[in-house]
Amino acid sequence: MIAIIDYKAGNTESLLSACRELGIEAKLTNDVKIVALCNAIIIPGVGAFKTAIENLKAVGLFDILKNIDKPILGICLGMQILFERSYEGEETEGLGFIKGEIIKIPVNARLPHIGWNNLNIGEDVYFVHSYMANTASEYIVSYAGYSGVRIPAIVKYKNVTGFQFHPEKSGKYGLRLLEEWYCGIEG
Repeated sequence: MIAIIDYKAGNTESLLSACRELGIEAKLTNDVKIVALCNAIIIPGVGAFKTAIENLKAVGLFDILKNIDKPILGICLGMQILFERSYEGEETEGLGFIKGEIIKIPVNARLPHIGWNNLNIGEDVYFVHSYMANTASEYIVSYAGYSGVRIPAIVKYKNVTGFQFHPEKSGKYGLRLLEEWYCGIEG
């Protein structure tokens, strides 16, 4: 079973629907016992980094997640909190699974970066964000260009994966990515 973390910062209904469509058993939860028993974790996210971290702490999951050794998928803000820190608003500590920090997208273009955008691997996915990961290329699987900036779109380190975009809103390709992630953890 996959635990989808419920910390009042996620787009959970469309994610649950996508999991059902793919035949993935997933449960929306903030119960520490269920998180401990699950095979893998998805951390969705919409909103501000600091608020997300405060919400994880309020439900008692921040320290649990920080020290867990299970496959994790972070989506959008959920991807961002996988990093060491963010400078959205004030400096805030993240989960620290991937080295790097979250910074405002350094463009003079309209923010947030919202809508469909092409990944360097030739597929379109749906983004909604104003902040991005600043990390080493060794962690970047794929990126998207936005006003001349390479935005890390898929990141990976060991058993931790992050999608800056919303796969559950990215059509057939997004569903395929969710399915590939799930099949990768199921072996």
